[in-house]
Amino acid sequence: MDYLIVYDISDHKKRLKVSRLLQKFGYRIQYSAFYLPETKGNIIDFLFKEISKLIDKNTDRVFFYPVHPPEVFKGYPLEPWKIFII
Repeated sequence: MDYLIVYDISDHKKRLKVSRLLQKFGYRIQYSAFYLPETKGNIIDFLFKEISKLIDKNTDRVFFYPVHPPEVFKGYPLEPWKIFII
């Protein structure tokens, strides 16, 4: 499954660590958005755990959206029940 991961992280060092981690698995499509094509569930679990360790859950937000390629590139709406939020 493909994933779109977007984030709003206030601390610059933490934000940089998250972006470097995500660059290993996908492509930056906006400043705080990464597209991860054909990503297996174990990779998403790993990223979820690692990012959870880095962020401040009171001030930062990270969203994991499972998507189909046209949704990312053509802007089709996502179904809200398929969204993971940290």
